[in-house]
Amino acid sequence: MKPTLVLAGILCFLFGAMPKVLASAEDQIDNALAASKAWVAQIDAGQYDESYAFGCGAMHDKVPQDRWTQVLKALRTPWGPVLSRKQISHIYKPNGWEGSEGEFMIITYDTSFKRLGPATEVVVLKWEDGKWRGGGYNAGAKASPDDDSPPPPPPNTTEIHTEPHMKPPPK
Repeated sequence: MKPTLVLAGILCFLFGAMPKVLASAEDQIDNALAASKAWVAQIDAGQYDESYAFGCGAMHDKVPQDRWTQVLKALRTPWGPVLSRKQISHIYKPNGWEGSEGEFMIITYDTSFKRLGPATEVVVLKWEDGKWRGGGYNAGAKASPDDDSPPPPPPNTTEIHTEPHMKPPPK
């Protein structure tokens, strides 16, 4: 086989793979929603080590695996199984989030647990290495109707927040 043909074959393979590598997070909203569902399914099943492995580098830098497992067990075990879960919003953050650089998706769910009742779950995903990775998880009982907090966004909407990302001043 001629070296030119081998090189041409390699280049065709590389250029064929490029769209996946160069895909932007903004074009991957459906994948973010699927990744979020898969990640919370791992958490629901008590697969905390697997859910940690799905996490992004920034999450791993902030939270050691044993702490992740400890917090999720303490948080989720008393609540019992999930009875229902409905996505109520997703917000794409292209310019970083809470001091971290990169592209993020914040997905909020209305969830009901057997022993907790109505709750809100917030899943944070980070675009890393061409795919969505877990960045954070938070859940708790839903606020009472007497609470003065603003209502959640309407279901299945896409919000894009593009406030400039500010780096902390050098020390």
